[in-house]
Amino acid sequence: MGRTPGRQPHAVAIPPPLDLSVFRQMADMSSDAFYLTDARGRFLYVNDRAMTVGGYTPAEMLRMTVPDINPEFPPARFREFTANLGDAPLPPFETLIRRKDGTVIPVEISISPVTTDGEVYMFGIVRDISERKQVESARKTFATSLLQTLEAERQRVARELHDEVGQAIATVGVLLHTLEQTPGSINENTRPALAATQSTVRQITESVARIVRDYHPAELLALGFEETVRTHVVQFTQRHGLALQLATIPINGILTPENELHLYRIVQEALANVVRHASARRVTVRMSYRGGRATLVIRDDGVGFRQRAPGAAGLGLVTMRERADILGADLAISSKPGRGTEIRVTLPVGVHTEGTRTRRQPTGGKARATTPPTPEAAALPSRRGNRTRRRRRLSAV
Repeated sequence: MGRTPGRQPHAVAIPPPLDLSVFRQMADMSSDAFYLTDARGRFLYVNDRAMTVGGYTPAEMLRMTVPDINPEFPPARFREFTANLGDAPLPPFETLIRRKDGTVIPVEISISPVTTDGEVYMFGIVRDISERKQVESARKTFATSLLQTLEAERQRVARELHDEVGQAIATVGVLLHTLEQTPGSINENTRPALAATQSTVRQITESVARIVRDYHPAELLALGFEETVRTHVVQFTQRHGLALQLATIPINGILTPENELHLYRIVQEALANVVRHASARRVTVRMSYRGGRATLVIRDDGVGFRQRAPGAAGLGLVTMRERADILGADLAISSKPGRGTEIRVTLPVGVHTEGTRTRRQPTGGKARATTPPTPEAAALPSRRGNRTRRRRRLSAV
């Protein structure tokens, strides 16, 4: 008899022995390692790929437990892990496996709890990600080297601008001033033109000084990270006519100089993108610290943009991501058309050694907040003056 139109045939029940045989064959053909353990972590089943990943024989594996091969899950932590496992499958996470030869390799594992006759088992799929990690490490090394080369080139350009262009402009200014002060050297009709020329020279001098600061922020060495960021943000928003909300917290001494520079460059790039693309009127910059993590937020009220895949992002966003990756930080970009953009960098901070001095992360602190001062007050303050202005109230312009 033929099948009734519109109906799907029922699946044929597979006898349990055949069902188990088919599962084992499918598992052994997989390119991923399969594990089945009991609640204590004792291996009950492993496929052929698991043998390749770990280098153990099936007999050896079936005498072992998860803590025997995973250095990140000693018995106490594994018991805590299984106690909090729940009933739902876990999303994939990265961990380690110790091979029979003693080498430790990175793996990605997915775990699904299985309950049968009141007993809890764990089914795991493990993927060797050594090659992926090597590629990521190579990419990170290349990105670090590229950014170091870029910083070296910026310092070279900054020195040449300061030593050659800056000195040449200063010489022109001195000559014009000498000409102005020499009796009979110019007539009264040309004095307005001379004054305008001197004004232009001063503007060029200020522009060159700003470019030098942007290319090589020597203030990071003299004033520290927080004050350098504050100064740059205030001067930048004044120059481009942006209203500013600024709130910071002292985090000097808890980052290496290299990491301070990467974080400072992220601030620079984020603000530059605001001017280039956002058509914004207001910018908010906040630095905070809580629970061992420093957070930097740059937000604007501009036109925003549609989110794209990281690989399709512009060069500025790509560079910020590379710097965040080098920092070991999380960089999140939130934007919607017409609703502005927010860039959030979250960086774990801890103890690091500077020469023979060890500095510890702060145990807390209150944010400094301010609105843009006058151009005269935006000049770099001294450390003593900085301490007297440590508390400021957040407001908007």
